Amino acid sequence: MTHCKQRWRDKKLLDVFTQEFRLYPESYYVNAIEQGKVTLNNKVANLDSIIRNGDLISHRMHRHEPPVSSREIKIVYQDDEIIVIDKPSGIPVHPTGRFRHNTITKILEKDYNIKAHPCNRLDRLTSGLMILGKTAKGADKMVKQMREREISKQYIAKVVGEFPLGDNIIVDKPLKTVDPRLAFNLVDEVDGKPAKTIFKRISYDGSKFSLVLCKPLTGRTHQIRVHLQYLGYPIANDPLYSSPLIWGENLGKNGEFDVKEIQEKLNKIGKIEPATSWLHQENTSGEFLNDDVCETCNGEIYTDPGPNDLDLWLHAYKYASTNISTDGNDTVVSNTKNWSYQTALPDWALDDCKKFMELAIEEAKNCADTTTAFSVGAVLVKDNQVLSTGYSRELLGNTHAEQCALEKYFKKTGETDVPPGTVIYTTMEPCSERLSGNLPCTDRILKTNIKTVFVGVMEPDTFIKNNIGYEKLVSHGVSYIHIPGYEKMCLDIAFKGHEKK
Repeated sequence: MTHCKQRWRDKKLLDVFTQEFRLYPESYYVNAIEQGKVTLNNKVANLDSIIRNGDLISHRMHRHEPPVSSREIKIVYQDDEIIVIDKPSGIPVHPTGRFRHNTITKILEKDYNIKAHPCNRLDRLTSGLMILGKTAKGADKMVKQMREREISKQYIAKVVGEFPLGDNIIVDKPLKTVDPRLAFNLVDEVDGKPAKTIFKRISYDGSKFSLVLCKPLTGRTHQIRVHLQYLGYPIANDPLYSSPLIWGENLGKNGEFDVKEIQEKLNKIGKIEPATSWLHQENTSGEFLNDDVCETCNGEIYTDPGPNDLDLWLHAYKYASTNISTDGNDTVVSNTKNWSYQTALPDWALDDCKKFMELAIEEAKNCADTTTAFSVGAVLVKDNQVLSTGYSRELLGNTHAEQCALEKYFKKTGETDVPPGTVIYTTMEPCSERLSGNLPCTDRILKTNIKTVFVGVMEPDTFIKNNIGYEKLVSHGVSYIHIPGYEKMCLDIAFKGHEKK
């Protein structure tokens, strides 16, 4: 059941079903209309019916609901007006196509007794932050902020290859939907709608993948996915934009492909062939039509979904509200945050990170007991290779872990800075103030090429009240990533020896 969309106005009902709904062939819709299963404004339609502005279209059908991921929908925050969730990958937001009950809104309604309306939408395969209104007032308030672009958005993606270094790699390329049935979008300099995304490399694993921070400044369909493909670094398991079997060796870089040829290939996916991706190129399992037919509706039956049908390495990581005013020349003169919601990163983003955080924890265990300072471990890493390690008070004086790791590297190499692309893992948030008068670790990091800091836990205010290391690093363009699951371990080691006081 749906109301007429603007692009459907004054078109034949049959043409709209055939052109926009890929679920069934034209013969199915002809049969459904002839059998009276389709109505316009509660009156039986016919093959010559025209859709007008405001019309309500209803199609009664026998439905085969596709399976979805069984991952839990995590609630990040809620009050009387809104609910913020961490959406699992592989579940559509609301009823669409063959999906109805296996959708975010229906699951929230059935399992949580929460009837909510999406304020932002994520692709079925995209995971992460979603904000839904529990009341009309709450939804309207949030949608207004989004419409007026008062919200900054950050996504994390895992892409193919070594993503280039740089704080602001900007793709300002207009996007066009070529085929809504296939959700196929591309860069189109002539007919596309404006789209702009800022990218920044978080880390590189030294062989196959890079973690990338993505900041979309507009909200076009598949914007991040298409812009990453255009750069030549598609999301590694993207079944639409990364498969070499569809795009060839260059994976669609710079828009170098034949549109009609791609459409023909994509049209087979999910129908006669399973989806493939760069990560799962030889995939033979997945969703496509088999030879079975339903006895009730005579409809074709699909096989169960495979890895390319349920997961995408793209995660909505952080949304923050920002009231922005300018001086008339697009220069920001005030920037007041009202709220900020953030999720934990998914496992695929932390696979390589965990081993280095565990190494930092092992370093912290080397600290001598003390009652006047924390025990912390740190590891410097570039392209998945350890450059240096350090722990609190390892070197002479009241030295901190980050300081020790950096000074040991400088002494070993004779350099005065770490190589570009170096990241640091530390069991605790870098300090922003030193009672001893030494240079705080936050300032030491900002004097280097380090652009990503991974931490195990925020610093308690035992010695310094309100450590502002996080704010200082982020305000200077350093990505600050919390690795969940190690908080208790990091704190237990940090307070080692304090029980003697």
